[in-house]
Amino acid sequence: MADFENIFKPIQIGSMQLENRIIMPAMHIGMSSEGYITDNFMDFYEERAASRPGPGLIVTGGFYIDKRGMGAPNFASIDNDKYVPRLKEFNERIHRCNTRTAAQLFHAGRYAFSFVIGEQPVSASDIPSRYTREKPRPLSIQEIEEIIRMYGDAAGRVREAGFDAVELICSAGYLVSQFLSPLTNKRVDRYGGDIFGRMTFLKEVIAAIRQSTGDDFPLICRVSGSDFVEGSHTLEEVKTVAVEIERSGADLISVTGGWHETKVPQITMNVPRGAFVYLAEGIRAETEGIPVACCNRINDPVLAERILAENRADLVAMGRGFIADPEMLAKAKQGKLREIRKCIACNQGCFDYVFMVKPITCTVNPRVGRESETPLVKADKPKKVLIAGGGPAGLEAAWTASKRGHEVTLCEKTHRLGGQCVLAAVPPGREEFAELVKYFEDQMEIENVRVLLDTTIDAGLMDELDPDVVILATGATQIKPDIKGIDASSVVYAWDVLEGVVETGETVVIAGGGAVGIETGMYLAEKGKNVTVLEMQARIGADIGLSSRWTILQDAANLGVEMLRNRKVVEITGGAVITLKGGEEKQREECPADTVVIAVGAKPDDESAALPQKMDYDDKEVMSIGDCVEARKAIEAIREGFDAGYRI
Repeated sequence: MADFENIFKPIQIGSMQLENRIIMPAMHIGMSSEGYITDNFMDFYEERAASRPGPGLIVTGGFYIDKRGMGAPNFASIDNDKYVPRLKEFNERIHRCNTRTAAQLFHAGRYAFSFVIGEQPVSASDIPSRYTREKPRPLSIQEIEEIIRMYGDAAGRVREAGFDAVELICSAGYLVSQFLSPLTNKRVDRYGGDIFGRMTFLKEVIAAIRQSTGDDFPLICRVSGSDFVEGSHTLEEVKTVAVEIERSGADLISVTGGWHETKVPQITMNVPRGAFVYLAEGIRAETEGIPVACCNRINDPVLAERILAENRADLVAMGRGFIADPEMLAKAKQGKLREIRKCIACNQGCFDYVFMVKPITCTVNPRVGRESETPLVKADKPKKVLIAGGGPAGLEAAWTASKRGHEVTLCEKTHRLGGQCVLAAVPPGREEFAELVKYFEDQMEIENVRVLLDTTIDAGLMDELDPDVVILATGATQIKPDIKGIDASSVVYAWDVLEGVVETGETVVIAGGGAVGIETGMYLAEKGKNVTVLEMQARIGADIGLSSRWTILQDAANLGVEMLRNRKVVEITGGAVITLKGGEEKQREECPADTVVIAVGAKPDDESAALPQKMDYDDKEVMSIGDCVEARKAIEAIREGFDAGYRI
């Protein structure tokens, strides 16, 4: 498996040959304006294509084919000829890298928001969407025929723009899905009825695409292997759809997971790697000869190779893996597996940014979206750099500075590297954070960063090293709230619990219902403790990203963690926590507790923040980054670490 012989085996997709079996699937990256792709869009994909070998096929989009189906204001469009010249320029750049491209045709249907498109969304029927909280308008026959024509016209533009293939999204709960599903298609005309009637729209769209592009232009259909929504398609129904897709003339079926409104997590950290390969495997067993690609939570070429070696799919789609590391395949082929910066499925920079209608970035790769602005070239003048703090900010600063050719020494006051990422990896379903810590540990060795553990910066070390640049990345400390009884022996702190340096009793109350409090509760509940989380605000887990919050709360509830909001902790007694519900004295409540865990947040390390004032830095350049500036998430810490290392 070391040579990745299956990954790097060519494959034919219709008239198109791919040099390897890895697809970078369509992802919304938010790098478009008024329908036009931006320079950042081009730079983002070009860097991934230019890494040799890069993905065998890059699928971009979705490109909306009708403004009524726009997903967000920063979606790209292909509903007009005016977008073709810009897309031609994009394809010329990618093709210079000898990489194939495809464009995904997109229509959101009832998943469109009325405030974005300026009118009521449309769909097969008028079934309200749990995703948008809106009710769509059913399309008339004439409107359906017009949309089918739009698909065909858009596909013609795809070919004219120089793409090598076109993809039709039939997944995720978008318009084609809405026609396929009995949950959203209640029509009694030829576009409704049984599964064969509900496939009519799909088949006519494929026919319109084929008429527009010709039979020699590869067509990919992206399907949900199971909708994972009660009352909608399971894998068994999708197999029927897949067989019909093959009969209709598609050249590849790319299989993903369920709809956006599913309650089954699809892409978050708590989903096991490769959990949905079985969907592609099931569809592949039913189709006669059409290649099938698998997808979702495959972040490692080793796993991709195993899937192919076991004959479970013909190709593997890896999306966020290429966001995290554009050189992932090249490193695999060169045997540099330790150097692959894997996606940890934290969603902080990708899906959370999509929901905020921002261009994506990446927690582990802060260069995303600014590739051309941040080439990792050697600095003009190598310098000696001293970094205080071995958390994510300090580690990223050390890696970046070393990559730029500087001599780097990193001091960490504890016995290990990783900072809060080590603790973040402890709760169940959050283990991927350990992957990031391991990556950084390896990089310190590979990049020859001198690491001094159990070491703080003092005047003697400053004199010995005589650095040109000092970067303070000393992190944060836990907040000790002003609560009566806070110094009781039954009171401990969340970080100490996760570190394993304190034990708790059987009945635990956690003061603080943010991410740390909830995840500490999950950790303790998994150990069999009776856990109650108290949050003084109206929203539990308010600091958790939108795309992950519901899955974490769901997991916590499944583990038996009781989560109470609007509970202000006012006193800790020998065996209980006293709260005011809604902050009102008349709603005073007592919550029994053997142990009280404090998880009310973090603040910059005051002692370390004062370090510059305690020493004479003379003419040295000094920077402060990460939580010692302001306690936040890993995505901010790592970005600031990169920027600091890059500026030197």
